[in-house]
Amino acid sequence: MRKLITLILMMAVTALHVNAQLFSVTGIITDKQNQSLPGANVVLLNPTDSALLKGSVTDTTGFFEIARVASGKYILKISFIGFRDKYLNKEITGQSLTLGKIILQEKATTLNEADVTGQVLPAQMKGDTTQYNADAFKTNKDATSEDLVTKMPGITVQDGKVQAQGEDVKKVTVDGRPFFGDDPNAVLKNLPAEVIDKIQVFDKKSDQSQFTGFDDGNSSKTINIVTKPQFRNGTFGKIYGGYGTDDKWKGGFNLNFFKDKRRISLLANTNNINEQNFSAEDLLGVIGTSGGGNRGQGQRGGFGGPPGQGGRGGRQGGQDNGASNFLVDQKNGITTTHAFGINYADKWGNLDFTGSYFFNYTENNAQSDLFRTYVTQQNAGFTYNEKSKVESKNINHRANLKFELKIDSLNSILFQPKFSAQINDGSSLLYGENRLQDNVVSSTSNDYSSNLTGINFSAPILYRHSFLKKGRSFSLNLTPGYNQNKGISYLNSYTDYYDTLSTDTLNQLANLNAKGNVLSSNATYTEPINDKSQLMFTYTNNYNSSNSSKETYNFSPTEENYNAFDTTLSNKFNSNYFANSVGTAYQYQKLKLNLTLGIAYQNAQLKSTQDFPYQADVNKIFNSWLPNAMLMYKISMQKNLRINYRSNNNAPSVTQLQNVINNSNPLQLTTGNPDLQQDWQNNLNIRYSVVNTAKSTSFFTFGGITYTNNYIANSVYYATSDTMIAPEVILSAGSQITRPVNLDGYLNARLFSTYSLPIKKIKCNLNLNLGGSYSRTPGLINYETNYANSTAVSGGLALTSNISDKVDFTISSNTTYNNIANTLQTASNSSSYVNYNSRFKIQVMPYKGLVLQSDITHQFYNGLSDGYNQNYFLWNAGIGYKFMKNKVAELRLTVFDILKQNNSITRNTTETYYEDVQSNVLQRYFMLTFTYNLKFFKGVNSK
Repeated sequence: MRKLITLILMMAVTALHVNAQLFSVTGIITDKQNQSLPGANVVLLNPTDSALLKGSVTDTTGFFEIARVASGKYILKISFIGFRDKYLNKEITGQSLTLGKIILQEKATTLNEADVTGQVLPAQMKGDTTQYNADAFKTNKDATSEDLVTKMPGITVQDGKVQAQGEDVKKVTVDGRPFFGDDPNAVLKNLPAEVIDKIQVFDKKSDQSQFTGFDDGNSSKTINIVTKPQFRNGTFGKIYGGYGTDDKWKGGFNLNFFKDKRRISLLANTNNINEQNFSAEDLLGVIGTSGGGNRGQGQRGGFGGPPGQGGRGGRQGGQDNGASNFLVDQKNGITTTHAFGINYADKWGNLDFTGSYFFNYTENNAQSDLFRTYVTQQNAGFTYNEKSKVESKNINHRANLKFELKIDSLNSILFQPKFSAQINDGSSLLYGENRLQDNVVSSTSNDYSSNLTGINFSAPILYRHSFLKKGRSFSLNLTPGYNQNKGISYLNSYTDYYDTLSTDTLNQLANLNAKGNVLSSNATYTEPINDKSQLMFTYTNNYNSSNSSKETYNFSPTEENYNAFDTTLSNKFNSNYFANSVGTAYQYQKLKLNLTLGIAYQNAQLKSTQDFPYQADVNKIFNSWLPNAMLMYKISMQKNLRINYRSNNNAPSVTQLQNVINNSNPLQLTTGNPDLQQDWQNNLNIRYSVVNTAKSTSFFTFGGITYTNNYIANSVYYATSDTMIAPEVILSAGSQITRPVNLDGYLNARLFSTYSLPIKKIKCNLNLNLGGSYSRTPGLINYETNYANSTAVSGGLALTSNISDKVDFTISSNTTYNNIANTLQTASNSSSYVNYNSRFKIQVMPYKGLVLQSDITHQFYNGLSDGYNQNYFLWNAGIGYKFMKNKVAELRLTVFDILKQNNSITRNTTETYYEDVQSNVLQRYFMLTFTYNLKFFKGVNSK
């Protein structure tokens, strides 16, 4: 600690010394209407030969700063598209230069009685960023950001997930600033399309990587929305309310107050028609308590879960009290939502602040039928049927803050605390049967309820310092964190074992408690070798301490109380993981080439202690070499190639390590494994982009492959006779137990390509896509190794209108072929199925304020289990009328599921089984909705 304080003091002294010699040039660029001009280029030129010396780009408020400038005479050049270049002669003499407001003049061209129309370029390549021009994609006046971006090549929104160029979008920012944390939907569903100027798609590096210039692998696919300058000062949003048949209702508002650097947004939403406005981050506590397993293994650790949830392989709209109940759309279950959020952003001097708070309350009712086929060598034809009904309530509070303080031109601090708290109440009724060759082997009836809470807090802080020498820098990142999940659950079950003519009755209470402390840090130093290359040295440590306990009590009929302590289903477990790594990397940069090669050595220690029901200690040491490489080659202004390789380790969680049996479904027990080791994962990604601005075409292809040794897989044992699996614990015939194990050979590969071109004759854009994936997942089934090989091929197209804002339609179709083959019982445990998904969506305004809308989706499955194949249409339609001045109000009658065919089915696969799940859904209802649009912008004639 003393050395660290000394180092910081030395850097502070250095900063003061440097500031005495170097200065900065600052100012604000606007047009004559006083609107800021973000993205304007500001450069300093040598007055003798006009050579470029230094440069900067204005931010969203038009502000620019050119730092570390020596005393002397300069020419300041300012340029912006559509405006005249401006030249200023300036001299720096012993102090920084503050220029204040600089006004640019628009380029004026006068034509007598002539209309000049130019084609707006749909897309451009800017380095590793793909930029779309919003004006090249026509939408109706009331369209949202989601309506706009889904017209753009390679961007889709399905089941609440936003994807760009084949990858999940993790963040959506507005003018480079966060909007409700990292929730993409909060932006896309609430920001109107008409305020958008450009959409930028890129891989956002971590804050530390952006500073050092070295890619640390912690990038996330990001969409940045650049707003039009004229819409950055004003108030806009909408207020709406509707009521329909079968007591269906919705209401809410989104209001945005923008004024220069200050931005305030308010959101509210209440409905019982499955419209939700939150992300998975709203369910941190619920996810932590419900388990859900590692890649479908269904591990619930000490927290248990509703019966029958022994690893559902990522299925949607599940039947437990976990996250799956709340991440639903109109296909899965019935959900009532009440949500409110506020987002605030401002800048005061050198401090840039963004903060948001979000509240969400949901009630979900989910009913499902499940048919599962197991992959077994000894017992071919072993299946599981389940019917369940679940009711769940979830309350969530989430807060995100971001403070960015620029101390001076060389030093800055970034502080980003995050907090979330959840309360989840749920109950479930379940009936399940194990069958062998259509004969019932065992059955269970369960009644389960729980009350669970979760808290998650982290406070990352990053200090950054630039030295006088270009390319030399130091940064220090500290991330403390805390999480706690606790609650109580009740289980009442009755189980029949037909082979042994025995029964088992359970009436239990379980107290659940898990908490953890996290502290990670990273120190990075960069040193230039020459003007094209530099070195980076890093030291990283990660400390994670977790404690988990489960206390189970059986009901005593004589005392009518839960006071009989069950030692076989109780456990106290502690886990400590501490990893240290040192690494170095070399980076070479030229005009078109950026190459990085690096390697790190990591020493990790995993200590775990079980205090109950018996004493057990585990102490493991892991040593790993972790190489990484990145190549980015700018083939031309239109073509870009990026190749990224990275290796890393993932330590097992306390849930996976905890050796306690979860009997929430007596037919499907789960437990942990204290002997687990960390895995070793290798990732290779390749991305190639081509944008032809002359032809307005674009092509993107993405390929990725992941190979993992010591993969944390499932080991499943199916008991053909009563089997002792632990002291005083018997696995009855017809039941199974699942535990995690380390296995080599996990492989996942995927490819996605999209091509976009305009069809000028009909004023439309055509997007074509082709994709494929292959995965090999290892597992143990009754101690025999099985590899589940899954192959999928998909192709589709989307035709989007670009006619006018009065005609907006999209025609899309996608076909996916899936095949699953297992190395055990290959003849009977392989399956394939096909899914066809087509959609036609249109909205037209044929006369004055009249609005006609229709949306038809066709789903067809072939190859699922008997009784699950389906072929149905979901048809929604509406008619509306816009009125009042500027058509700001609308009254609309909509019909959901006109044909009353809406349905939901999901195929899930794991290394030990595949299953088909059918859930309850919303069906036909009518709703009358009133919407009032608020639009008032300074300098824009709209209200």
